[in-house]
Amino acid sequence: METVYKYICYAFRFLFFTFTNLYALPCYMVWMTLLTPFRYLAPATYWKMEAFMFKMLQTMVVTWIDTNGYKVLECGDDISKLQDKGTIILCNHQSTADTPVLMLSSYGKGMASGNTFWIMYILFKYTNFGLVSMLRGDFFIDQGKNVRQFQLAKLKEHLLNSYLPHNRKWIIVFPEGGFLYKRIEASQEFARKYGHPVLQHTTLPRIGAMKTILDTVGVPYQPQEQNKDTDNDVNNYQLGDPSRPVKWVVDMTIAYKDKKPLDMLGMCIGYNPRNDILLHYRVYRAEDIPRDEAGLTTWLYNLYSKKDAILDHYYKEGRLPEDLFTEQSEFPQLEKSPLKFDLLQQILIHTFFITSCYVHYVYLVKPIFAIFSFFLSFIF
Repeated sequence: METVYKYICYAFRFLFFTFTNLYALPCYMVWMTLLTPFRYLAPATYWKMEAFMFKMLQTMVVTWIDTNGYKVLECGDDISKLQDKGTIILCNHQSTADTPVLMLSSYGKGMASGNTFWIMYILFKYTNFGLVSMLRGDFFIDQGKNVRQFQLAKLKEHLLNSYLPHNRKWIIVFPEGGFLYKRIEASQEFARKYGHPVLQHTTLPRIGAMKTILDTVGVPYQPQEQNKDTDNDVNNYQLGDPSRPVKWVVDMTIAYKDKKPLDMLGMCIGYNPRNDILLHYRVYRAEDIPRDEAGLTTWLYNLYSKKDAILDHYYKEGRLPEDLFTEQSEFPQLEKSPLKFDLLQQILIHTFFITSCYVHYVYLVKPIFAIFSFFLSFIF
């Protein structure tokens, strides 16, 4: 009987997951289409409205996962202070669950979730999320040595033509270029061949996208000995050149219990084990990161070695290492606190989408079909 009840719950959640996709995504697309005149007459207003709508759209993800009992715990540097600042988010990549976890992480941090700029693999372009991403100007990147330089040139152009004009803030990057289980063997073989760190829980990151972002929209590199008098107050850290707004880099580490990554559909429907998901943040100043290829490679490899050590200690001991970082952070520290979401807010946003669908049907879809039928009657 218990098994039957469990599968009934799965079926109900799957229907809810499907239903919310059917009304939320089209509603977002229709509203942004109707608001298109603002895109040309008042572009700043249009992209503010789009950011607000995109954040509301992510409420669907919050509802799917939060109501199924999955908890996301944050620790490390408090990145809420960066919610309205140009920031690169570097995240390890293990499974399809990483994307909704990132959405949950940014959701409660002001308009950060609405003003994200996603860099994702080109195949995601052909999903429902891809349709939204194309409309809002995210970037789809292809892989392979033969297209590498072309793709990086396209990314630079996209940063100048989309990220800056749309006033985006957070740039989401998966430097590993794919899921862990697909790349781990090749990464370890490459590391042994060229004397790089052999990682167990992450793979050696690719530097192309990171270097392109820093070179295009990142603050200029300043060696630390020239940067001793920099204002340490995050809120007062100003930038004179608005065409280079990226001042911060966040190393985000996602850790799943027992080295068993969840998957997006399993979390949304609820058949994945309800294990807590840990997020660890570490913030760096973009101006401290080398821009030459060798220097940036060394910096990223060292970063991912630390990330690998965090994951190794967590998987073995069930807690984070206390002495991994010798340098003191200028950010307040989070003590493994769970992300919390407002249920009433979720209900109101779902109500908005459902009501909007009804309004779109009555005042848009029905009149269009009536006009179409009227003209057909003359033809046939």
